[in-house]
Amino acid sequence: MNRLLDANLNRAAEGLRVLEDIARFHFDQQQLSAELRTLRHTLRELFQGHEKTLLAARDAGDDVGTITSGQNTTDQRSGLRDTAQANFKRVQEAARVLEETLKAQGEYQAGKRVEQIRFSVYELESRFLQFFRRSLPAGIYGILGEKFSLGRSNVDVARQMVEAGVAVIQYREKLKDKSIRVIYEECLAIRRITQDTGIPFIINDYADIALMVGADGIHQGQDDLPISALRKIAPDMLLGCSTHSPEQAEKALQDGADYIGVGPIFSTQTKEDVCAPVGLEYLTWVVNNTKIPFVAIGGIKRNNLPHVLAQGAKTVCLVTEIIGAENIGQRIREINELIKFSGE
Repeated sequence: MNRLLDANLNRAAEGLRVLEDIARFHFDQQQLSAELRTLRHTLRELFQGHEKTLLAARDAGDDVGTITSGQNTTDQRSGLRDTAQANFKRVQEAARVLEETLKAQGEYQAGKRVEQIRFSVYELESRFLQFFRRSLPAGIYGILGEKFSLGRSNVDVARQMVEAGVAVIQYREKLKDKSIRVIYEECLAIRRITQDTGIPFIINDYADIALMVGADGIHQGQDDLPISALRKIAPDMLLGCSTHSPEQAEKALQDGADYIGVGPIFSTQTKEDVCAPVGLEYLTWVVNNTKIPFVAIGGIKRNNLPHVLAQGAKTVCLVTEIIGAENIGQRIREINELIKFSGE
């Protein structure tokens, strides 16, 4: 049994160390890193005083389960998220073996303590993996709307926006203007366009369609489904929420939003039942008081964009300025130049 304990103690501790260092060095998450470190130390302390016995039982050279073949590919990783998931599974499985082995040799309380560690790791896994959700990129947050697109289809406009260099595309249409079937088909076509280029595709309101087409995110208004509820069905999607005040921004953060919409900065006619402009004051408050990514939106044109950028906005949305332009590609390039100039 000592061989079982030795192998799985090392397996669990090594997995925790990998996760601890990812939290510490990749995500700069001090609290998460500290929690993983505490679990690792707690696990080691359970076997304090037994190190020599465990070491004496070790026989790695003659372990019949050692995989040495160069053809083995079970340890391949597709990225850091895959590495984290593999190590969470390693820790959980090793902890279960430790728990059962300790109980089998009469150390019930020690086994129960390992059980507690295992359940703590389950809880940490869901929190940890949230950090791998796609983040809101800087640049132009493009919104589609055929009503303002000079007769061009949403799919055609999306293709032009992607080719010209937008950072994000959001689909925003209403059921009074299109059937749900047409909305689904358009989103499916746009998903293919954005997927080929790696540009995040976000769907406004229609969580079901977002899930069906494999969109990257869902955006909701203040009167739409709550972010906390959406997270249950879309744990890895980028979830955004429109906000018009500091109180709404703080609530969105508490609910688990990945980013917020900040606006309308200026007066806008592209959205019905929109609230009064919040001006640059609210934008400045968000920049100074929140760490959550945000998109500045509402009435932004080329002439007032420099003022928005000067307040600290990194992601900006210009709706009719782009989709209402005769030459969408040229307009996007002009706006990207303004963004680039503001950062120099």
